[in-house]
Order: sequence, then C-alpha cells, then structure tokens
Amino acid sequence: MNKIVILFLLILFFSGCTGIQPSGQVTKGPKIVREDEKSVEVYFCPQDQCEKRLIDLLGSAEKSIHCALYDLELEGIKDLLDMDGIDVKLVTDIDNLESSEELNPVTNPGYQLMHNKFCVIDGKKFFTGSFNPTERGNFYNNNNMLIIESEYLSQNYETEFEELYGEMFSGGEEIRYPIVYLDDSKFENYFCPEDDCSERVIDILANTQNEIYFMIFSFTDNNIGNMLIRNFDDGVKVKGIFEKTRVSDYSEYDRLKDAGIDVKLDKNRYVLHHKVFIIDNETVITGSYNPTKSGDEKNDENVLIITDELIAEQYLKEFERVWNYDDGSIDECLTATDIVISEVYYDCTGKDSEKEYVEIYNPSVDQIDLDYYFISRDGDNDRLKGVLGSSKRKRFYPKFSLPNSGGHVVLSKAGYWVDYVNWEDEWGLEVDTGEVISRKTYNRVNCEDDWK
Repeated sequence: MNKIVILFLLILFFSGCTGIQPSGQVTKGPKIVREDEKSVEVYFCPQDQCEKRLIDLLGSAEKSIHCALYDLELEGIKDLLDMDGIDVKLVTDIDNLESSEELNPVTNPGYQLMHNKFCVIDGKKFFTGSFNPTERGNFYNNNNMLIIESEYLSQNYETEFEELYGEMFSGGEEIRYPIVYLDDSKFENYFCPEDDCSERVIDILANTQNEIYFMIFSFTDNNIGNMLIRNFDDGVKVKGIFEKTRVSDYSEYDRLKDAGIDVKLDKNRYVLHHKVFIIDNETVITGSYNPTKSGDEKNDENVLIITDELIAEQYLKEFERVWNYDDGSIDECLTATDIVISEVYYDCTGKDSEKEYVEIYNPSVDQIDLDYYFISRDGDNDRLKGVLGSSKRKRFYPKFSLPNSGGHVVLSKAGYWVDYVNWEDEWGLEVDTGEVISRKTYNRVNCEDDWK
C-alpha cells in the first residue's frame, strides 16, 4: 500500500513540474529548441521607414502589446499603445518619462538605463534592434530593426518584459531558451546583465574564420577590443565604423586603429546608432546592447545572435552603404526619378507679409509621402511633412534664411540628395527682388540649364 502511495505522489510531483510549452521540439541537454520559421523581417532606418513597420506590427495585435522602450516620442506609436480592448503595458527609461508619461509607463530607478527597444505582440511575435521610436530614431539616425514571429523567442522577451514591469531592473533570471532554431536559422538570445552579454559576444568572435565587420554607436569594452585585435593578428579581416560623437579616451577607436585595423568614423550628419557585428558573412549580432561596461553590467539590454546567410547579407549591404557614404551629394546632371524643387523665392521685397519659400513638385503618377524628405542649406535642415499628390505642388517656408546671393537649397531623402539648385554663385541664376527662380522642365535634376 505504501509503495502505491509513494508512486502516486511521484507522478503528481513530476506532472506538476511540466509547464505549458510553445509548440515545437525541445532538444535534451543544452537549452536548444526548434520550431518552424514563420517570418523574419529586417529593416533599416530611415530608408525603410521603421515607424510604419512598427505601426503595422502593433496594429495587428489582437490580445496584447507589451513594450520595453528606452524612449518613445512618435504619436502614431503612442496612439496604438492607448487602444481599448488590448492588454497594453509599457516600460520606459526614467530619463525619457516625459515623452510618454500619458501612457503611465513603469520606469527604472535611474542608477542605470532601461535601454531595451522591443515590443511583444500577442506573445507570438516581437520587434527588437537599435531603433527607438523617436523623431531622431526614425527620420535621422542609422538604425536597424527586426520583426520576428517565434513562440520561443517571444516567450524569452515576454519573460524579460514581466521582470521589468515588475520593477526587477539590472538583473533577473537567466534566459529560458538561449538557443532557438527557426528551421535552419540559429538564434541565440540573451539579456544583460544577467546573461553576460559581453562573454557571449566574445565567444562568437573567438570562432571567426575569415572576416568581421562592425558598426557601433558606443564601443568601450576592452575585452571585446582585445578579441578583435587577436582576430586581426591571426589574419582575420576586420573593418569597423564608429559613431563620431562617441569617440573619446575610453573608446576602442584609437586602440583598434593603432593595431592596424581598418576603422573609420561615421559620416552621417546625425548619429550612427547601430550596435552590429557581422561575422563570416553568416552571423549577425544586434540588439540594444553597446559593447560597454555599463551595457554589460548595469543596463537592461537585449542581444540577438543570428546565424543565417540571407539575414547577414542584408546587414552586410547596410554596412557597405554606411562605410561608403560620403555626404550623399550629387555633382552631375541626372534624370529625375523623384520629386523635384520647382521654385525658389529667395529675395523678398521686404514686406512683412512675404516669406522666403521653396516649392516642391511631384511629376510622378503616385502620391508621395513627404515625411522622409528634407530641405537644407549648409548645416541647416528642415524635415518636410504631409503628402504630395501626382502633378501637385507644395510650398515650404524654411526656418533658415535663403541668402540673396551665393545661395543654394538641397532636397534630400535618407541622407542622399534628390535635387539641388544654386543661385548667384556657381550657377548664373539671378532674378530681381520680388521675383522667383523656377524650373523650365521636370525630367532632370541638378541641371542649371533647366532653370530660369
């Protein structure tokens, strides 16, 4: 009788230890799980319009949206985080509370950063990367974001979110599913500081065979710098891009450069905000984590290490674009493929009712979203807003002044010139006070002969 009771109790004990698992296969031994790949999307900001991608993702929610966002400014995102009928929860960094205070987020105590940028949707899909949903993060800075459908990875992020929402900052339980296979693609997932992100990155770099490329906002971790130097000394090709404003006495920039590694400063007039390594054209390290002491030991961060050649190829193209970027200017007459500058009023009569303006024209058959376009002169820059219908014109009144002589205006998108006009300087365009310079034709850009 006693043996029967003991057997019954053992059955109860072991059955109670079995929780509900996501659908998929769990490999015994190391915490490795597998599931069929549903979707992995990669986007780069500003060229891929990350705000719109995130709006589409949040708008697909049926039950829940749980977000841990270092900063949040964009009104379209905030509107979706204020929906009725959906379980919406938000954690943000206390230093950025003011920008989303109306959503009643949970905040960290302030001795470290809540630096994550992720949202979990319905416990099944999520976004992560370097992208903060802010004006600068979406329209100006170089960023990346991934949207991934995976029950196991989503559960990792959901568990981390619940820790943060429960005000467990700068620590927590080790990750439950550190290695997840989506079909043949391998995803390693870690959270700092509890999962020792620096060690995970070093482990991956230590196994490099041929080449390492990186583009990083802030890089001060000596141990990771040492590993890159060791790789370089062993014949591995190493190239890297640093955000220019984050280079200091503590940065790894000078040390890597002195070791002979090919490094350069980003030339984006704003910020290189990526935190990316690309290894052997097949592995990508990305997330919110910068290789710094604070990023590893204090801040709440997340890291994805992805082994997939197609994903690595997308990140490598972004690296090459950033590496080769100069200033985005054009110095020759080209066929127009976009909206154009159609008119400039730069020499007002002096009446208070008159204002300098730049007029934009849409020669295409499509309606154009202007939110990602800029008009600029030298260091001054104004972002356009709204839409422009086919064959329509729109005037913009820049915050900066247009000089009466020796002037120019640039129309650009994602850091690259779209059109340019110059007056009373390199080009011979000149009009009397109160008159405008205007286009004669719309099929070319950067052409003096097309203006009058």
